[in-house]
Amino acid sequence: MKDEKSKVFQKEGGDPEQDSIGDAVEGVPGTRVLIEHTDAEIILLPRPTSSPDDPLNWSWRRKYISQAIVFIWSFMLGAATLSPAVTYASVMAELGASTSYLNIGAALALLMLGLGNLIFNPLALRFGRRPVYLVSTLISAASQVVVATAQTKATFIGGRVLLGFGAAPFEQLPALTVDDQFFIHQRGLGLSIYTLALTTGSFLGPVATGFVIDSMGWRWVYWFYAIFIFSIAALVFFALEETGFPRRIHHQTDPNEARSSDPQKTYLQKLQLITILPIPTCLYRTATTPILLLTSPIIWWCGIMYGFAIAWLTIMAYESTTVFTTYNFSSSALGLTNIAPLMGACLVVYLGGAGTDRFMVFKARQNAGIMEPETRLYSVLFAGPVMAAGLILYGVGAANEIHWAGPIIGMGMIGSALPISAEVALGYVSECYPSLAGEATAAVIVIRNVIGCGMTFAISPWIERSGLKYTFVTVGFLALAVFYSGILLVWKGKACRRLGARRYATLVLG
Repeated sequence: MKDEKSKVFQKEGGDPEQDSIGDAVEGVPGTRVLIEHTDAEIILLPRPTSSPDDPLNWSWRRKYISQAIVFIWSFMLGAATLSPAVTYASVMAELGASTSYLNIGAALALLMLGLGNLIFNPLALRFGRRPVYLVSTLISAASQVVVATAQTKATFIGGRVLLGFGAAPFEQLPALTVDDQFFIHQRGLGLSIYTLALTTGSFLGPVATGFVIDSMGWRWVYWFYAIFIFSIAALVFFALEETGFPRRIHHQTDPNEARSSDPQKTYLQKLQLITILPIPTCLYRTATTPILLLTSPIIWWCGIMYGFAIAWLTIMAYESTTVFTTYNFSSSALGLTNIAPLMGACLVVYLGGAGTDRFMVFKARQNAGIMEPETRLYSVLFAGPVMAAGLILYGVGAANEIHWAGPIIGMGMIGSALPISAEVALGYVSECYPSLAGEATAAVIVIRNVIGCGMTFAISPWIERSGLKYTFVTVGFLALAVFYSGILLVWKGKACRRLGARRYATLVLG
């Protein structure tokens, strides 16, 4: 069927790369045969090798142990990244910093979260995921020590920026790990696990932070994070297996029969910190590929959509101190408000990830077995109006001093859109550019965090000029427009991929 229905976009040399561009149908990257016959079993893509150490061949138990460690790692770095919002009042009182000054630090930290991946991503692609996880963890832990001991507001901001750089991989590396371990029709499930870690850490961290501030002071927030993150570094070293796999030096098997008599690595062999992985170009070219991918409208849409979702979440978090001042909330009560977006996120995390896996298979069966990445975009049509309504309720409710439940319900609605935006952006871009998944997600994260940085810089003067109500009404309608612009890619996304196919092949082949 594959030979009869399509011309295959062949890669010279037939290299058995993880997501070979040779799998593309009609010369369109990302369009692939997922089901050989409409009532047949799903074709396993990427094609597994014969090695038992190929992450695609791991047992579910082995995969979930790895995912559990990445979950803990992402949870803690997510918590450390957003928890400072709850410490603002105490930091301003002790170090003499203003909200605007601290927001500048938050914006710079967001910027480093994006730019740091331009350094960490090529290192992960060349030297393996394990060393990047470990180095990121150690830098992040050290940054918490800097903040905990800060005696000036400049040192406090410096520690926050260092955390932004150190924690940068937590926004992109778990998605790459998901690509390493899961077949294409399972990746939504893996992204759901990662997104759940990101959201629970981002929202539960501030809850705990509020209680620590009330009982022990704001510095102990960062001391606890330093202790926890250093502990996670030990967990990463001793228990996290390398998922980067030198697929080119292993022959590929029948997609549905990945078996081998080769011996599996011993525990000591698994502790090897660096795994040299083959990449088609030099390290410098790998590092600059995310920049070269910025010519793609798909990259820009994913980055902008995800960027605005994170920007609204960040603005909500960092303005909460001001918003809930009128309700006389203590630090612990302020932290507890984050339970609302956590509940919203948990209610819909399935929709944008594992739910789209099933929808993708359903649509492929209707399309003669051919899968289109745009199938993942439909869930943002649900997230758009929910986030817009949440932003308006949050801002207008607080400005009019309605019952505190109003803004908190708005926070829950805003939080519900975060997992969908993350799962769709990272899943869609990885499937559009399968052989450049790491570089493509890095490009998306850079755009996302530049937008987040700019919005965090702008929000305080914007609110001062326009007021809380009109600012959040504006961003609510802006959020709706950004999310619903995905309709254009549902309509013309395949055409964009077809137009960029030659450039994509050039970047893959070096």
